[in-house]
Amino acid sequence: MTSTITRTAPPHDPPPPRSPWRGNHDFRALWTGDAVSQVGSQITGVVLPLLVLTTMNGSGTDIGLLQACYTAPFVLLPLLAGVWLERRARLPVLVSTDLIRLVLVLAVPLLALTGALDLWHVFLVAALGGAATVLHDIAASAYLPRVVAADQLPAANSMLATNQAVGNTAGPGVAGWAAGAFGPAGALVFDALSYLVSASALLLVRRREEPPAPEPRASVRRQITDGLGAVLGQPVIRRVVIHAGIYNAGYALLGVAFLIHFVRELGQGSTRYGLVMVVGGLGAATGALLTPAVLRRFGFGRTFTLVLPFSTLSYLLLPGAGGGTAGLVRCAVAFFLGSAGAAGGSVIAMTLRQRLTPDRLLARMTASYRLIAFGSLSVGSTAAGLLVDRFGARAVLWCAPLVLVGSAVPVLTRTVRRLDRLSQ
Repeated sequence: MTSTITRTAPPHDPPPPRSPWRGNHDFRALWTGDAVSQVGSQITGVVLPLLVLTTMNGSGTDIGLLQACYTAPFVLLPLLAGVWLERRARLPVLVSTDLIRLVLVLAVPLLALTGALDLWHVFLVAALGGAATVLHDIAASAYLPRVVAADQLPAANSMLATNQAVGNTAGPGVAGWAAGAFGPAGALVFDALSYLVSASALLLVRRREEPPAPEPRASVRRQITDGLGAVLGQPVIRRVVIHAGIYNAGYALLGVAFLIHFVRELGQGSTRYGLVMVVGGLGAATGALLTPAVLRRFGFGRTFTLVLPFSTLSYLLLPGAGGGTAGLVRCAVAFFLGSAGAAGGSVIAMTLRQRLTPDRLLARMTASYRLIAFGSLSVGSTAAGLLVDRFGARAVLWCAPLVLVGSAVPVLTRTVRRLDRLSQ
């Protein structure tokens, strides 16, 4: 069955679909595992840079390289991962990658306990953990449409995006408390436990998944080409992925510069940094929860246009922030509004991809999309570290929002703006 785009809004708003939460044990298990894993992942995302910045006295270049090590697999692995996943059941991959990340994260506090932890160990854990995350995220995105009905995908994606938002909220708070109580390395123990809980929840899924049948006589090169074609050959997905790639590069610039400027240059400290990330997570949760209702009211194109000012212009508040409570509040407001817009955009983009792509191409499409959208994180993080050391963190904080604003251009075209609803 092929997907079509209807550009004329229906005369009456369709009734909201049944919640994927009701009567769907497998979705609840998937959601629970994802919720716990997201909290733990955010702990790692906060603690590893803090470990390098505070305990190891790392430079801006070190922070940028650490982020680049984590995001490099998003460039190197997605295409082959997509082909590999097309031939396998996705649930065992989800469980295995949780267990792999558990072992990797536990290695850091164990090495620190023995006094053997070095900077290259942290880089290696980040790179291998990033590779496991690539496999996990592609498998999860391709697995979701097999757990819920097509008309439930916006709500299901919203709930998973809310998990990420809650992780952004709870994770930094837990990270700040644990880092203060046990040190940055000790805080990673909480992350390791989260992966164990996530794997256990996924093992509760009852439906036995059959591996998808690969296309007959299709070479690996042909399958990769088909996956890229599912992204670049579909006008809406093509514009969204270009937007995402530019946006993520800008956000990588912003993330590295803000950490160094806020913690080191303004002297706000890791606890207040965690608080800003908590507020940002609350904004992301708000955006993710509101998006399905807004989509039903305004359609995909107009909703996308609505969230863009929040996800881009809000971060112009950061460079002028000073120290003290006033600076803290200003940064928190920027991250609340920006994260709300970004989370809403993520729900829209994920639902569009899943509805416009045939099931047999989902894993390969997701892999190709992530290659373009998230591969730019590695470039942005590396550039951020070098630019911060050369020009200073505040200067980079002025440049990063301009990149975010520029990312809106591809999705402000008529093709996306006039997209009202999808039908299958």
